[in-house]
This record gives sequence, C-alpha cells and structure tokens, in this order.
Amino acid sequence: MVSTAPEARGTIRSDHLERERSLRFAITVDALLITAMLLSSVAGRSLTMFAESVRAVLMLSTEVFAFVAIRRIHRGQFLGFDFGVGKIEQLANLAITGGMLGSAAWIAIGAVRQLFIVREPGSPAGLAFVAIVGAINTYFNWVSWLAVRQATPPGSPVIMLAQLRSRSVKLASSCFVLLLLTIAAVFTDPGIVLLTDVSGALFVAGFLVRTAREMWRDGLPDLIDRSVDESVQRPITRALVEQFDAYDYLGAVRTRRSGKTVFIELTLGFFPDRSGSEIEERRAAVKAALHREVAHADVAIITGVTPVLGTRGGDA
Repeated sequence: MVSTAPEARGTIRSDHLERERSLRFAITVDALLITAMLLSSVAGRSLTMFAESVRAVLMLSTEVFAFVAIRRIHRGQFLGFDFGVGKIEQLANLAITGGMLGSAAWIAIGAVRQLFIVREPGSPAGLAFVAIVGAINTYFNWVSWLAVRQATPPGSPVIMLAQLRSRSVKLASSCFVLLLLTIAAVFTDPGIVLLTDVSGALFVAGFLVRTAREMWRDGLPDLIDRSVDESVQRPITRALVEQFDAYDYLGAVRTRRSGKTVFIELTLGFFPDRSGSEIEERRAAVKAALHREVAHADVAIITGVTPVLGTRGGDA
C-alpha cells in the first residue's frame, strides 16, 4: 500500500518520485506520438493507424487520471480514509479497463466498416510514412514500458501494476501493428492492404478486451467489499487453528481487501476469570500468527466474554 502518513506531505520518497517520473515521461511521449500517428493515418489512409491513434487517446486519458491520483497519494492528500487508498487505486485500475474496452469497441467497429467501404488505398509513400511512424511508436512504447517496469518492483501499489499491464498491452499491440503496417507498405496491393488493416484492428481489439476482462475481474471485488478469496481464507483458517488454545471462543471473522491490503476483523471470546494481561498476550499471539500467514494484513481483534457459561474447568 502506498504510504499516506502525514510525513508524506513533506519529503517524498525517492521510489515515489521515480514512479511519477516514469509516468510523466510515458505520458509526454504518448502525447507527441499520438499527433504523429494521426497525421500519418490521414496521409497513408490507414484505418489501422487511425484506430491505434484513437486507442492511444483513450488510454492517454486514463493514464493522466492515474498520474494525478498517484501524485495525490504520494503527497498524503488522502488521509481521511481509515481503510487506506486501495479503492482509489482500484478505481484508477478500472478506469484503465474502461479505456481498453472503449478502444476495443472503436477498433472493432472500424474493422467491420472497412469491409463494406470501397476506397482507394494510400499511396506507397503514404503507407511507408505510416510504417515509419509505427516503428517510432513501437520504439517509444518499448522505452516507456522499460521505465514503468523499473519503477514497479514486486509489491508496488495496484495503480502502478495497472500501468505496467497497460504498457505491456500497448507494446504488444504496437509490435503486431508494426508488422502489418510494414507488410502493407511493402505489398501495396489493395487486397493485402485491406487484409492487414482488418487483421490488425481485430487483433488489437481482442487483445484489449481480454486484458480489460482480467483487470475488471481483479479490481471490481475490492470496490464492492467482497470477502477475500480462498487463497487468502485458507491461511487465515490455518492461523486460527494454530492458535486454537489462545482463545476460548471464536466469533465472526470478516475480511475485505483494499488494494493489496487485506483487512481482517475477528471476534474472540475469553472466560471472565482471565486477567487483562493474559488476554492481551493471547490477542497478540493470534495477531502475530495472522501476520505470518497473510501478507499485507491489517488485523483488528474484538474481545469479549465467551458466551459459554461458566469459567475454565467449570460446568456449563
């Protein structure tokens, strides 16, 4: 989880600044490339490049949103959230997902329309210009991907992982599109140009839909406070079984995830003749076991008198 402590308002950590620099660089490069892509798509009459430009515009808008959000997180401007900023991170994640779905829809519609619209292909010089711009776009997507990956080590916040995944999608798409643009530039036959345009558009659309579906599946449960899945529930159960003798009664166990933090709230009951210090030691033992079993756990234990009548060794 990204730090939101008050001291974050003063000195910003170096790794946070590195994240911001990588995103700022990527956004600046994207803005310049989009302009060149739009111009080349008009000059070469390339629907594939135009679709790539539209996709890039939509993705750029979500990246700007993510950049603004992560700057505010790094500067501790979300201090009023008792459960951290995981939902904000996931909201940015889902915003990127929306950009992907919108891009996929636009590209697919353009590909279908191209099958029914008869038009002259671009000139050889125009198609060559499109391929050159596509190569430049691919190169800078590679550079941007490297910058974001370097700023996203294991354990990074969800918003940065979403950015890295988005950059991976863009790089893979641009590589395949470059291949098709190069084919269209070399073989200027109208049939080949049409085939490469449609193939490239449908590939990019399918790739974006698949990635968006995965990101939606990962982010939506956090926003609606769904309990954590079995992969986390099992370690929680294991920890409670391990500390079975530390409590006299186990009440409700509630879980939720916010970003990468897992919030665990459980109720433990103790016999009334146990001392306060003994209860505190037992609570600490249970909490330590949960922290060992569940990474990034935030544990809250509510204690009370066990509903079982009697005391230790007494009759019910």
